[in-house]
Amino acid sequence: MIKAIFFDLDGTLLDSNKRISKSSVEYLNKCKEKNIKLFIATARLPDCTDRLNFSDEEKELFDGGVFCNGAVVIVGDKSFCHCIDHNVVSSIINAVKKYPDLFLAVQKKGNVHAFNKPLPDDERTLWGISKENCFSTENCSIVDVIKIMIFDGGYYTELKKLSDEVINNVSKTCGKDAGFYLTDEGKVIQISGCGISKYQGVEEIRKTLMYDKSECVVFGDDYNDVEMLSNYENSYAMGNSPKEIKNVSAYITDDNDSDGIANALKRFVK
Repeated sequence: MIKAIFFDLDGTLLDSNKRISKSSVEYLNKCKEKNIKLFIATARLPDCTDRLNFSDEEKELFDGGVFCNGAVVIVGDKSFCHCIDHNVVSSIINAVKKYPDLFLAVQKKGNVHAFNKPLPDDERTLWGISKENCFSTENCSIVDVIKIMIFDGGYYTELKKLSDEVINNVSKTCGKDAGFYLTDEGKVIQISGCGISKYQGVEEIRKTLMYDKSECVVFGDDYNDVEMLSNYENSYAMGNSPKEIKNVSAYITDDNDSDGIANALKRFVK
């Protein structure tokens, strides 16, 4: 019997307009009626439901979630936070200095953000960051960092594919001391703490609730979902996923613009 379902957001639960489709909401509610707990599993920050303008009905669907690729985990009244070692943060910041065109975003506990160069006001608004919580990496403490992102171009406007040199150098800098994920079709590097991943976050929730793995379902579409998808027997890749993601998943559903979530959930609410 299924007791919990975990959903990645972008490219999975959300359609191309960053909304949850009406049919998905319908079947999510049917899952709730079956006493199935629903969780988010995303690279986004814990306040993502506000940033995405979820309705109150949509927010109430979820019992917590895995955020920042596992750096922040919330289940009921419990929360767990895992930070990146400050020496690793310093090394990554220094490595990116070799590439002046790149943006480096450091996300800290308490919704504090730091960037390696000034963020245009329109872009900062899209990030949902107040001026008071937006700093330069040159004058911001590098402790309590939960996630780092590296990208070329405006993150919410026009991303460019990262070069192999950048990818290899940053990956080498992370080594075994941090989690390295190349996402968004090779356009974004996401970095988390050592041993931190969506899978680890899902496991924290599962063990807190004392569920078996067979009682959980996971949905994803990108490379930071691989460990989560490959370690659960009830794993679903979206139809819009790269081939490598589909290959590690037990099932494949339709794409995120073709009711992929609703169509997969039908089997759990019959």
